[in-house]
Amino acid sequence: MNAASLVAAVIGSPVSHSLSPAMYRAALRIHGVQGEYEALECVGDDVAALVSTLQHQGVRGLSVTMPLKERIIAALDSVDEVASLLHAVNCVVLTSTHTTGYNTDGDGCCDALTEQGGAHLGGATAVVLGAGGTGRSVALALGCRGAHVVVVNRSVSHAEQLVQRLGSVVTREGGTLRVGTIDDIASADVVVNTTSVGMNSTETLVPRSMLRAEHIVLDAVYQPLETTFLADARSAGATVVDGLWMLVQQARRQCVLQFGWKPTAEVMREAAERELRARRQ
Repeated sequence: MNAASLVAAVIGSPVSHSLSPAMYRAALRIHGVQGEYEALECVGDDVAALVSTLQHQGVRGLSVTMPLKERIIAALDSVDEVASLLHAVNCVVLTSTHTTGYNTDGDGCCDALTEQGGAHLGGATAVVLGAGGTGRSVALALGCRGAHVVVVNRSVSHAEQLVQRLGSVVTREGGTLRVGTIDDIASADVVVNTTSVGMNSTETLVPRSMLRAEHIVLDAVYQPLETTFLADARSAGATVVDGLWMLVQQARRQCVLQFGWKPTAEVMREAAERELRARRQ
């Protein structure tokens, strides 16, 4: 690889499974950007040196995955309010003089719910399953769009910590945030699974009997694309949005931050699906 031709990259460990290269390369090609997008292995101790090297090479953006989402913060000049609240960065914008961190996970989920799911989030009741990194970002983004967010987590104390940390910001933006139980799904408009339950398994956190046609459901898991949770929701007549749409939408937001343009969702989705098919062969 010619370092001078690199315009963006995904960093973390492991990154061989990442769909970012496939999605970004398709978007860069469509928008006529000359340059490469690569997956760069980085375990954490050398993240500051890597960011500095890439900045001096003229790289414009980084997608950040585990285990670097928290560790990279100390290597950056600044982070925006959302990334600061979440204490997690999944997107970095590099200029010759400054490095800035962002978190697009929650906004990507909301975009998928509205664009692919047809959801109206303002005033909606949204149950978020999970209080980990993805759960925090999704709960914050939903609440900041005026949704009434209910966080359901196996560890109630973790859910309570989430509410304590983010509740005042959500209230400021017109939403609400509280801890609930799985039974809150009965009165929900939107249900989002942010846990890894269902990844390459038939497990689900939601009893089929709780799902109904009025629900809009999203599963952040995208392997398989049709998890048991989504299959059960579909059989109940609900509107379902798979995790690949969330991945695509958060990547589109990263493109805006890094390059100033937003690729069509279909371009990135098709590239991701092609890559997944190729891996199964």
